[in-house]
Amino acid sequence: MTLKRNTVFEDVKIEKNGISIQELPFVEKINLRGDTTDRDFMSNAGAVLDILIPTEPNTKIQNKDLQVIWLSPNEWLLSFFNESHFFRILEELNNKLNPEKTSITDISENKTVIRIEGNHTTELLRKFIVLDIDNALNSNLRVAQTIFIKIPVLIIRNHNDQEKQSFDIHINRSHSKYLRDLLLDGCNQFIN
Repeated sequence: MTLKRNTVFEDVKIEKNGISIQELPFVEKINLRGDTTDRDFMSNAGAVLDILIPTEPNTKIQNKDLQVIWLSPNEWLLSFFNESHFFRILEELNNKLNPEKTSITDISENKTVIRIEGNHTTELLRKFIVLDIDNALNSNLRVAQTIFIKIPVLIIRNHNDQEKQSFDIHINRSHSKYLRDLLLDGCNQFIN
């Protein structure tokens, strides 16, 4: 029996008052844990990913295939842009990293990603989080783990300074409709 994957939202993309709220369904994700002082781990992980693992807190590094997002001094979220690349990387990480010193977990179905875009997205986010978003997400290399009302989220800045504002919010699937409804309600003050 094959399991059918479903999006959380019926309407995957909704636009209101110049702000787009879109679910990015089925983003493949791996939680990777290891010790940054272990040269073998850093070298082998970097070789498999073809990218350096970020060691600076609340940053991301990406190439055309994936994002590597810092979560803690020994934990990263790998977020993939295509499914075929995900399966190859998952297999190679399992083959090349020492299982006694690392943890590699497929968490693709754990969370969904909601992308919000538009000229007022920073103002919209300020309504629901206490994080100083201008400071915490001051470049498109920055990420932040924070609380949205009472829900833990990971927010990733996608845009450069002069581009339309764009953020990805990683959230548990069970909370995503609530978050979307709050965002839609928060859009009421913005007029095109």
